[in-house]
Formats: sequence, structure tokens, C-alpha cells
Amino acid sequence: MFYKALWYQNYKQTRIIIWMILALFILHLPFQSILSLERWKEQEHQAQQVEDYTYEIQAWEVLEIFSQGTLPILLSLGIIALACLLIGLERNTRRNDFTFSLPFKRQDLFLAKWCYGTAAITLFHIVNFFVAYVIIYQSEYRFALELANWIEIFWGPLLGFIMFFTFTLLIGAISGEMISQVILTFLIGIFPLGIFFLMQELINVHFRIFISSPTWLEFLTPFMYVMNHPSLASTIVFPIILTGLFLWLGVHLYQKNKIEHNGEFLIFKVLNPIFLIIITICLSLLGGMIVSSLAPWNADLLRIISYWIGFTTFLLFSLLLTNRLLSMNITFRGKA
Repeated sequence: MFYKALWYQNYKQTRIIIWMILALFILHLPFQSILSLERWKEQEHQAQQVEDYTYEIQAWEVLEIFSQGTLPILLSLGIIALACLLIGLERNTRRNDFTFSLPFKRQDLFLAKWCYGTAAITLFHIVNFFVAYVIIYQSEYRFALELANWIEIFWGPLLGFIMFFTFTLLIGAISGEMISQVILTFLIGIFPLGIFFLMQELINVHFRIFISSPTWLEFLTPFMYVMNHPSLASTIVFPIILTGLFLWLGVHLYQKNKIEHNGEFLIFKVLNPIFLIIITICLSLLGGMIVSSLAPWNADLLRIISYWIGFTTFLLFSLLLTNRLLSMNITFRGKA
């Protein structure tokens, strides 16, 4: 997995997105910490103009610098793009025909991609984290760092990004090209919580019963690991377990890949009926939720009728769309 040729090939394929991810890490940590210091100074100055009022920095303001907010979501999009260039684009261009012809095991090919992406994410995160940490530590607001622990600001985000990258590579191992890799990453990445909220709306519309989402669903939802980092041991344990599981599955499935299905939605045709059912049901439930939301909240019967109109309409369109997706083949000429 540490063959120089494979690392060079991976960098050649992804050098643009790698530098974009680095830029996002710089914006997310050092640059955001500088802006936060200036904002705290301004807010403290304004508080001094008000009698009997003292400005206090809140824990969520520290977490927004290191682990929450919009930038981690943008970083997750960058990670998806990185994984898609490493696997999905190879299938679209049929470049992995060349890659598989190299004198390396498929296991080594997949692990080289994983190690390359993981090393980049880890290096970028560590360097920029400590730069941001030092920027705040040497200021008069160093006490703000005591409002959050290292699980919330360092280990949680780092392990979350690595787990999410591993998950995206796993999706690449079962998808046949880049577009399907993106679609399936989003679909499966939010599926546990997403399907719960869709079913929750179905029950709420028909019976006016609201069911709170169980906490354990968040641990099964890959996207939550780039946005939510509670101060718990599970914040470290679960990403490590999922990373190991996704990596093992990714290596196993990558070894079973059939290159004759490159460019198709899924590499493994046995999965087609499963995804046809899942995508159709999810889109139908989503359609029911959208259309029912247009009806007045106090008109129960109208909301139920609207729900099933939306459900049926989206069911028909989702069947046509999903069948089209599963039968597509997108390949184009690319350089090895």
C-alpha cells in the first residue's frame, strides 16, 4: 500500500481537490480563530459601553471554531470529491482498467487510496488545529479553550473526517461511476436518521403523534460524525469501530469488483433490486412530506389526502428515475 508509484498516481488524479481541502482547513481553523478573536474583542468593547453588563464567551463559540458550523460540512463535501476522484472517476474514464493491470493486488490499490486520503486529512487537520490553538492560546482569551475538551475540538473532528472518508471509499467500491458514488454517499450517509424523520412525518400526519429520534440513530448515521462531536467516550470509540468496519468491507468488495460494469450505477447487480426499493420508498415518503406541508396544519383530512397525492406522484416519478439510474452507463475517454 506504500508503493511510491501508487501514491504518485493518486496525487496526480486528485492534486486539485487536495489543495482545495487544505485551503478549507486553513479557513476552518486558523483563519476562523483570527476572526473569532476580533469578534470577541469587538463584543467585549461593546459590552463595556453598557452598565452592569459583562461579556462572556460561550462554549459553543469555541466549538464553532474547531468542530461545528458550515465549514466542516464544506470539508465533508471536499472529502466526498476526493473519494470520487480516487475511485468513481477512474470508473467513468475506465482508467482503472489500466490500474488493475499494474502488478499490485487490488487490496493494495484500495489501501493505497485510503492511506493517501487519510494521511492528507490527518496532516491538514493536525497542523491547522495547532496553529489555531496557538493563535487563541497566546491571546488574552486563552481561557476560552477551557470551555471545551480535546474530544470535542480535536479527536472527534479528526476521527469523524477519517471515518467519513473511509465510508465514501466503501461506497465507491460498490458504485459503478462517480455520479452514483455521490448519490449513494448522500443517500446512505443520512439514511438511518433520514428514514426515521420520513416515517415520523408519516405518523404525525395520520395520527398527530410526534416521536423523538433515539440517540443511537445518530451513531449509525455517517454524516453526523462531521457535524456533531459530543464530549463522550463514544465520540472516539464509534468512529474507530466504523472506520475499521468500512475499511474491511471496502477492501473485500474492491477485490470482488467486476470492471465490465464500469460506468453503471452499481458494480454488483445483485444490489439493484435492493436500491430500487430503498430509493423509491424514500423518494415517495419525501414527496408525501413535501406536499402535505402545503396544506393548513389544522386541516387534518386535507393533510392526509395531500400526503398520499404527493406519495403517489413521487412514487411514479421515482420508479422511472430509479430504473433510469440503474440502467445508465456513463463512460468517457480519459488518460491513464
